[in-house]
Amino acid sequence: MPNKSITYRPTDGSPVPALSICDHPLCYPTFLAKHRQRHGLNPACEPAKPNQDERNGVRGDLEAIPSSLTVQKSEQDKLLYMYERQKVIDLCSSYAYTLDSTMMNLDIAHDWANLFTEDCVVTYPFGTHIGKEGLAKFGMMAESRFTRMLHIASNFIVEFESDTVAHARYTCFATHGLHESDISKHFMEAGYYYSSFRRVSAADGYGAWRFSHLTLDMVWTLGESLGLNEPQNGLAETRY
Repeated sequence: MPNKSITYRPTDGSPVPALSICDHPLCYPTFLAKHRQRHGLNPACEPAKPNQDERNGVRGDLEAIPSSLTVQKSEQDKLLYMYERQKVIDLCSSYAYTLDSTMMNLDIAHDWANLFTEDCVVTYPFGTHIGKEGLAKFGMMAESRFTRMLHIASNFIVEFESDTVAHARYTCFATHGLHESDISKHFMEAGYYYSSFRRVSAADGYGAWRFSHLTLDMVWTLGESLGLNEPQNGLAETRY
């Protein structure tokens, strides 16, 4: 039987939930505990309970370790926070453009895979892959069916757990070309990325953010996907 990832949406006519639930601190409903702590309780709902479960190396709740990134006490702290936050967002933008660039040369998938940690866990609707090794092949077995792609990421929420760990939720809007010469023929989909990042050593000595965990939850699709989001036999390894 094919592996079914936690974000796979059935196409057999059964009811489909508006959002998938994954163990990420910024995913529904876990994010509500921190949201209501900041913005006020919801009198129509019971208090949200943080999820203490741990899967794929991501805690269900966000237990921040005090640092200049988690608590900004000075102007310098605020500048550092904005700088590191932008570095995380830049990484997400690099993910999108590098993935799109594989349509020019599939070997660029290895550059895309270099944006992840060695022990990363990556979940798409078609399956889950564990580890950087083999990640490029995993991605291209799905995406190489198209002729061009455009991935857009926006609506970023970034939270720092410590100086070396961060989490983000952001939207994905993706368009996939279906024809070599007719650019009007395409498949479209949109949803949410739930990502976690770890700072790793880099040649410049300052360290660089890399994806340690990425889950993509597709909320809607439009057009012929050529089987993109169907679970693939032998394509993914899953911990669920």
